[in-house]
Amino acid sequence: MRITLGIVLYAGCAWAQSGIEVPAIGAIVDPAGTLRVVQGVAGNFWLGPAIASEVLSAACSERMCLAKTDSKILSATGETDAPPGPAIFGLNGNDAIVYFPESRVFARWHEDALDPLDWMVDGEVFSVRLKEIAVRRDGEVSIVHSDGSVVDSIPDASGPVLLLPEGVLFATRDQIVLRRDHRELRLELTGAESITGMGPHYALVRTGHEIYALRIEAGHEAVYQLPGSAP
Repeated sequence: MRITLGIVLYAGCAWAQSGIEVPAIGAIVDPAGTLRVVQGVAGNFWLGPAIASEVLSAACSERMCLAKTDSKILSATGETDAPPGPAIFGLNGNDAIVYFPESRVFARWHEDALDPLDWMVDGEVFSVRLKEIAVRRDGEVSIVHSDGSVVDSIPDASGPVLLLPEGVLFATRDQIVLRRDHRELRLELTGAESITGMGPHYALVRTGHEIYALRIEAGHEAVYQLPGSAP
């Protein structure tokens, strides 16, 4: 498990049979709950072999990937006991802020250990970033500090939200909006149900039975449907 998960952390992985470098875009949890590496280039993606099973949620950044089973967090270096149910990850360098929706608990993950945080936030939590949280309460989505004080509001958001290291990604009824550097880029995509970090330059968007890779790299923003959508 440790060695296999470590593959995801590299910018590319080699196929020994051919000597060809195949870029690893990130990783996703497929409809069967299997964690798979996404490989290929923009517009021509495929899913690699299974590297973990019974995964409820996962997220990847440039430095690491974390995956949540019902009772553990898996990383390239080991595993950590964790509260039951899925998790929302906010990756930051070699650390992560983790939110467990079923128990409404926040914790900091570092070197395969979890330290509980005394954060108390009302509402539905969508995403976490350092000491900021995207949350829906009273029908409106806001970005708040860990003490609940409001940093910003996202009145257009009617669906999920992902806080990026620099900017925010959110869904309206029929669009995905990337807000960065006081500008907005809107991409047509209807019915987004979740948005998670797939890799350093991509986010994963789920719409019912379909899954999409959203490229968020500045100047190259685009949406690509991924293989592995449920029938």
